[in-house]
Amino acid sequence: MKQPLLIKFLTVVFVFIFNSMLLAQVADSAAVKEKNNILKINVPALFLKNISVQYEKKVSRKNSFAIAMRYRPNTNIPFKKMVEDLITDTLVKTDLFKVGNIGITPEYRFYLGKKGAFHGFYIGPFISYNHYESYVPVNYIDYVDNVIINKTATFKGGANTFTAGFQLGAQWKLSDKIYLDWWITGPNYGFVNGAFNFAGALNDIEQISLESELKKIQLVVPLNVIEIPKGSPNGSGASFNVKGSWAGIRAFGLNVGYRF
Repeated sequence: MKQPLLIKFLTVVFVFIFNSMLLAQVADSAAVKEKNNILKINVPALFLKNISVQYEKKVSRKNSFAIAMRYRPNTNIPFKKMVEDLITDTLVKTDLFKVGNIGITPEYRFYLGKKGAFHGFYIGPFISYNHYESYVPVNYIDYVDNVIINKTATFKGGANTFTAGFQLGAQWKLSDKIYLDWWITGPNYGFVNGAFNFAGALNDIEQISLESELKKIQLVVPLNVIEIPKGSPNGSGASFNVKGSWAGIRAFGLNVGYRF
């Protein structure tokens, strides 16, 4: 993400937090005595090698502010078999594909039930910024003395996404201090921008083969976000960009929280 845009995004996040603190200060005296904070961890995300935590603060009787942060080290992609089935016509080596992620998602919740904040179903508009680092290995071929030689080009790079959406969920009190928060679904839409590069000498046959494989990937990736720059591949390597619309679903959310 370009620096001015990132600064604007962080400014919005801090404004959300500051406004939440002000609202909490003007709450009535009974509410002030309550434990108005919950710290949560997303349990299913741990099985996908994600560390996802969320802090939620009650700001009025039926509203709260939440901010989630997640981190995933640069490791093998989840659901590898599903990805392999999706891109079966390409020579992407999914066993070598790696992706890492860091993201932040501020959210404002409107609880719909009579019990108010922290209880029952809610709607939560949110904005989300995510940065991805990836290694994308793509097989290509060369001919030497009429013998096919398989080779691999590893594209390294990163991408930033900025989206907005709304979370539908429900939260239950399990005990005096323990809560369960279920993110049912969270459709979001925005844009993505990034670049991936491979540096290495390529002869004419290798360039044609690698370009063919990149075009196959371009066809199967949703929303037509893959762009192959003019003149790529060439004798010194290849590159592709990811740019355009971006859509997703905020899912896999089953958070266990501690109220304090």
